[in-house]
Amino acid sequence: MTKVRRRRKWNILAIASVVLAALLSIIGVTSLNVDQVPGRDSLRLSSASRALTTSVDRLPRDGWSSQRGESLSGSEIQADIEALDDAKYHVKIGVYSNSTYDLDLSIPSFSSNGYVWMRWEQPLQDYLEANDTDLQEHISLLNALLSDAEPVLNPVQDKPAVLSDGTYYQLYTYVGRFYIDRATFKKFPFLTISLPIAIEADDVAGGLGYTKLRFEPDIRNSGMGLYAGTGIIGWLNRGWSIAEYRHNYATNFGLGGLDRDYSLIVYDITFGTSSWSSFWRLMLPLLVVMVMVLLVFKIRPDEQDARAGIPVTVLLTLVFLQQVYRGELPDLPFLTFLDLVYVIAYVITLFAFVLLVWIGRRYADMESMPLGEARDNLSKRLELLDEVWPLSMVLFCSVAVVSAWVLIPPGA
Repeated sequence: MTKVRRRRKWNILAIASVVLAALLSIIGVTSLNVDQVPGRDSLRLSSASRALTTSVDRLPRDGWSSQRGESLSGSEIQADIEALDDAKYHVKIGVYSNSTYDLDLSIPSFSSNGYVWMRWEQPLQDYLEANDTDLQEHISLLNALLSDAEPVLNPVQDKPAVLSDGTYYQLYTYVGRFYIDRATFKKFPFLTISLPIAIEADDVAGGLGYTKLRFEPDIRNSGMGLYAGTGIIGWLNRGWSIAEYRHNYATNFGLGGLDRDYSLIVYDITFGTSSWSSFWRLMLPLLVVMVMVLLVFKIRPDEQDARAGIPVTVLLTLVFLQQVYRGELPDLPFLTFLDLVYVIAYVITLFAFVLLVWIGRRYADMESMPLGEARDNLSKRLELLDEVWPLSMVLFCSVAVVSAWVLIPPGA
């Protein structure tokens, strides 16, 4: 009895030490955590016509929307409509993507090529001629990345064409690599990503600011070509959108006055992963491994070495599986849904190993006990634990995984 009491005392001390170490680790990591400072630039969806779903009741079931920034509200909408009418220069911009390819989530970025066309009226043409410039010199692809060939707009004709209504028209081609600003990484492996091309007025001096130059999306003729929606193997196309935004730079670029606003067109194609493909590829192997942990208590108690070895093997397998899928993603400052599932798997595996060690000690004690009621009661408790473990862990896993999914914000 004295030996049992001494062992129980050391077990309590061991548990207290583990809890204390865990608390100190949490406090230490929390104190070292870095808070993110938000950027001061902002995007606001303008009142111009758009091919973009913004109504909440029309969004897909996962809450995904291609909208960037916030919508105008109240009196801001009417003020922006009046500003659109009063703007001195108007450019109608259309985008038609021929192909999208070479998606790289680790950056994240993608490659694309296609056409951009612009139509403008005489006042803007007079401005360009007075400054001896072409329109493409005042246009930038905002999210373009440096690559072998810098993404630029290349005019198809040497000079803009004059249409029958007196407007000027210029067709451009583009090819390049572009940065991805929106993706539902929190829901990985059930991902949705937006592949955008952002076109903005490039005029630091302010002569073509938001109040003077407004872009209007050509929603009727914009779209995507044959390979734009199918060029990324393994992803499902969810449609395209185009809209104008007001891009507020939190600076006047040292020229004095208020912060600068510019008109910005964002054209994007949305892709999503197949839920079944993601499940079979990433979730099923994890499920099979965890079933081994649940069934470890069905092995005969006298095979203690085999019982204790399975959680260790499972733990190494979990580490390997997690490293494989993490290699597909950028370094994220948060846990994805699959990360949370693996955390649950780690907890269950560790708990199973500790429980197996404890049960093994109890069986060792039982062997030294004389035949009688005490030994029979201990044997029944251990057998009951072997029966209850799989069911209790299935229930715990189900609640934990569902909670991890439900707590992800809609559209995140």
